[in-house]
Amino acid sequence: MKYLIKIEINDIEFQIHTEAGSEREAKDNVWEIIRRKTSLKSIEKEAMGSEEVASLGQKLAEGIRSVLLL
Repeated sequence: MKYLIKIEINDIEFQIHTEAGSEREAKDNVWEIIRRKTSLKSIEKEAMGSEEVASLGQKLAEGIRSVLLL
């Protein structure tokens, strides 16, 4: 069966097409696609101003949290 899974990360919507035998397998396929297709482009150190700047870990956790709200 073919599945279309939509995810949103930081207000950007992505659509992933996959074939699977069940919804659970489709979700597993999506995580594999995300791991395979995601790459780190750069890491730059930013000066902290008077406002607290979210760390990379916090940003990643926020993105993952929004993905889990499928």
